[in-house]
Amino acid sequence: MKNGFRKSIILYCIAFIIIQLYFLINYGINLFAIIFSTVIFWLTCFLLIYFRLKSTKKIALKDGSFLSKTEYEFSDDKILYNSENSQGAVNWATVKKFEEGKNAFYLYIDSIVAYVIPKRYFNNEAEMIAFQSLVNRNIQK
Repeated sequence: MKNGFRKSIILYCIAFIIIQLYFLINYGINLFAIIFSTVIFWLTCFLLIYFRLKSTKKIALKDGSFLSKTEYEFSDDKILYNSENSQGAVNWATVKKFEEGKNAFYLYIDSIVAYVIPKRYFNNEAEMIAFQSLVNRNIQK
């Protein structure tokens, strides 16, 4: 969502500039045309954004199993997890992509599903570097 939403806003702004230039070139400085096209354009953009966000309405519950507190154990063989409602293991081959954000590491097992590992749970920078090394070593197999 984060990448697509930013791209959409940038595209909307570029389209807005092109439409305004079209009206300026074809109709000159016509205050009514500028105001009318601006209102119609941004109303359309608002509706597109609204329906896009509405399609993401169903999100996980705070007390549900998906967002429950989960303990992970990372080894060279697999990722073990244990939460209040479930436990199991995942092979490293399941991890498709590894990203680092400002506050967390993301182990993507699908294009939109990731294990989120908050950085605040690491004791120091050395532990984070060791974790990154372990992940990079195992997802490149």
